Amino acid sequence: MAICRSGRRSRQAVEILTGRGTEATDVTGGIVAWSRAGLPVVGPDGDDGAIA
Repeated sequence: MAICRSGRRSRQAVEILTGRGTEATDVTGGIVAWSRAGLPVVGPDGDDGAIA
């Protein structure tokens, strides 16, 4: 899975990866859309994460 803030860079990364034969999925709209949809953002320590 690829994810970035807005979805632009992750979409490009998925295109490159799939072009090389790797299975990859993009999170459409990035982490901002993910968060707006009410989905969890979790930090590396397991606590609530932050979107920079």
